[in-house]
Amino acid sequence: MKRALFCIVFLVLSGTISAQVVFESSLQEAFIKAKEQNKIVFIEYYNSDCPVCKRLGDLLKNDSLVAAYYNKNFISYAMDTNGALAEDEETFLNQANLHFTSVPVLLYFDAKKNFLHHSGVNVDTDHIINEGKKAKHPDYRTSSLKAKYDKGDRTVRTLYAYCDFLLIHKDETMLKKVSQELFESFKKEELPTKKSYIVLKQVIISTDNGFFQYWINNLDNLKDFETGYKAGTEKSYLEKIVLKELNDPTIKKWDTAKKEKYKEYILKLKITDNPEVYFE
Repeated sequence: MKRALFCIVFLVLSGTISAQVVFESSLQEAFIKAKEQNKIVFIEYYNSDCPVCKRLGDLLKNDSLVAAYYNKNFISYAMDTNGALAEDEETFLNQANLHFTSVPVLLYFDAKKNFLHHSGVNVDTDHIINEGKKAKHPDYRTSSLKAKYDKGDRTVRTLYAYCDFLLIHKDETMLKKVSQELFESFKKEELPTKKSYIVLKQVIISTDNGFFQYWINNLDNLKDFETGYKAGTEKSYLEKIVLKELNDPTIKKWDTAKKEKYKEYILKLKITDNPEVYFE
């Protein structure tokens, strides 16, 4: 009887353990094990106060399919951004030249700490597993995008993904170039759509970009793309771009034509009814 009870308890505990992704206790330990086992390191970059992150956390703890795939193929570590990162975590991200403005993010590195892949998150079993598969395949990793671009790939899919890659690496010069090429490759009949808005929202940082220029001249159509608590915030992404450029320390030296252009943006977006304050 005792033996049967022990077996039942063991099976229950085994099922619980197998249903969750196993996370290492330290970043250092994760890379040590990755070297020993010749595996990729998966990092869950999240914030414990973020609702989407909490849903992702629940999935990683309770989805047996995700757990089985990740425990077999990766060494995992969870990096919580709520509060200050640990010194070794901050150093690690800085050395990788990675800068994120939102959470959660799925990150993948080889055992030598070379960046392989990253992805935003859909809290969905297939998505989490598919991103892991991409990380394992050299042709589908985020880190392969530069090579694709250099070989002449100018598809919208590649250009958009490469823009996202350049954004997290803070390569603004290249990002401005590639995001304009993205506009040139984008179907013009799709400019009024949510697809175009998502590009603006996610990877556009310059008022010179075609997506910015399209939407600043079609403000009446820039609506109903957000829902819930974000409803009505669509214009804020245009405002963010304009305000960032108005922080230029050389603003007082701008020529008259450039100043007038930005005053027009300020008034259109209703940032203030007195745009002169930015140039005084």
